[in-house]
Amino acid sequence: MKKYYSLLILLGIFVILFPSLQEKFYDWQQDRVMNNLQSDLSKLNYSFEQAMSDTRSPDPAIEEERIPNVDSGALGVIVIDKIDVQLPILEDATEANMKVSATHLVETAPIGSEGNAAIAAHRAHKKGRLFNRLGELEIGDQIDVTLADQTQIRYNIDRISVVEPTDLSVLEDPHLGQVLTLITCDPLINPTHRLIVRAVADTTDARDRDLS
Repeated sequence: MKKYYSLLILLGIFVILFPSLQEKFYDWQQDRVMNNLQSDLSKLNYSFEQAMSDTRSPDPAIEEERIPNVDSGALGVIVIDKIDVQLPILEDATEANMKVSATHLVETAPIGSEGNAAIAAHRAHKKGRLFNRLGELEIGDQIDVTLADQTQIRYNIDRISVVEPTDLSVLEDPHLGQVLTLITCDPLINPTHRLIVRAVADTTDARDRDLS
């Protein structure tokens, strides 16, 4: 009988403490996610800084030859018809990847899933290369992504902003479904900020539709 009462007391204490313990667990998870995002953003900023300090001018033809396609391990291809962008998407915003493609920030949501998938690319000085013309986009413009498994997703731009390089909020989930966030330097010359173009997946049609 004494053991029974002891068990009831322990159970009561657990019930009382459970909300507090649950809150601490959620806080720990949130801190872990934010730390991962901070690490991803730091890597991205480093890649941007390295590009700005690199004064070499490689032959554009050589650069084009190095651009991988979906068959070579890319996650997919991003197409923005309005600004003549068609780029492979590679995993991880490393310095090497960002020289030749758009890159997916590894700690953000997978492209095509619920959450915020962030894609970054340099803003090359050569007109039309990489995200050079991203500043020409407007709210309502469309972005198309074809994944390696041929899944096609169309996104509609709903927000454009310029933020500080350390602004983590652009990587957080706005809870709008499938979100795509494009990131590049701003302004084009001697950049000090980041141009952010956010788009939300178009759910009015089937996900695997013909985008032609």
